[in-house]
Amino acid sequence: MVSSSARASSERPFYALHADAYDLLITDPVEPWVDAVHLRLTSAGRLPALVLDAGCGTGRHAAGLIAKGHRVDVMDASAELLALAAKRCPSARTVLADLCEMKMPPVYDAVTCRGVLNDMITDQERQSAVRSLVRSLAPGGSLFLDVRAEPGSRERVDGAPRSRQVALGAGVELAFTARTTWSQGMLHVEEQYDLVRPGTPTQRSSYFFTMRPWTEAELRTVLHASGLRDVEVTVGVGRRTPDRFFVVAS
Repeated sequence: MVSSSARASSERPFYALHADAYDLLITDPVEPWVDAVHLRLTSAGRLPALVLDAGCGTGRHAAGLIAKGHRVDVMDASAELLALAAKRCPSARTVLADLCEMKMPPVYDAVTCRGVLNDMITDQERQSAVRSLVRSLAPGGSLFLDVRAEPGSRERVDGAPRSRQVALGAGVELAFTARTTWSQGMLHVEEQYDLVRPGTPTQRSSYFFTMRPWTEAELRTVLHASGLRDVEVTVGVGRRTPDRFFVVAS
């Protein structure tokens, strides 16, 4: 069965139709996350480390780790985002896969996963996704996660639409509007995209999806059930808003 995350990766315009605008719309700095992971790996004597970036997006964080001397493989469920990551990280092995069904060998010193686990909205999906990440670790390896924190996510939601407009070159512009609401422990997101090309009618697309933030207790429970015993949960790294957890588990 296709997971909620993989379905969104193929359907959501942000990941498919407008993947070329991803880096213009997601502008949180890469360096704090890369530095935090690199510090943990070097402190553990793992330099260079073999890293799997699961849910790599356009490969910005993978490229940062490669620049630090690590070897990185990139995986995503969006073929369009993965193609951008492959172009940015030509030395990386690329894997197109649903995180819940990912079957990678247990050879990685570290597995990183940012954001993807928020799209897993059922208990079964969340457990399957985490297990697939853990199965990819070599003995003694570490799992690094960035997930939405339930308390901060709930507090930030106000139901107000927020818009941004970015230039894609040659006079082409994309206007992006998102409105988020909260109900029964879930974030419900309505998105609208207006692509404007000179001399042609505006191309409009829309998408609605649901995300489920994590509590610290749930994170610890799922990670422990997957065989990880040393779990550290702290405030998000490299995020402009205080609604993320940074998780290191081994």
